[in-house]
Amino acid sequence: MRFRRPGPSWPKTLAFTAIHLVIAVTLGWVFTGSWVLAGAWAVVEPSVNTVAHHRLDAWWARRGGAPRWQKSLAFGASHLLIAVAVGWVLTGSFVLAGALALVEPLVNTVAHHFFDRWWESQAPGQGAPAALTVGGR
Repeated sequence: MRFRRPGPSWPKTLAFTAIHLVIAVTLGWVFTGSWVLAGAWAVVEPSVNTVAHHRLDAWWARRGGAPRWQKSLAFGASHLLIAVAVGWVLTGSFVLAGALALVEPLVNTVAHHFFDRWWESQAPGQGAPAALTVGGR
């Protein structure tokens, strides 16, 4: 595996990662009333999904030839199942786990829409606020 030099989209990616983490922890706290469970949810669920994504992607590559929409559907289904499973392990409630697994991506989708609009408005033509680019470039 080759590692590439980080491209110009990294500041934007890292900025939204911070927003995503705040949303996940906040919603975890709203649903459970516990900062510990909220923090665990925000760290464990994406970690498990990252490993699952890697394995599913490798399996899909060996499978070859299937339409992209099937791959996306498989990723979406595995993500939801993992989110519910992690939520259930942490809370002991399928209802709570299911609600969190459905609400959190919806809130992040809305947040991403507004974040993306804000990001693009900060530096017309460059796509990044000057304060968040490397060396102000």
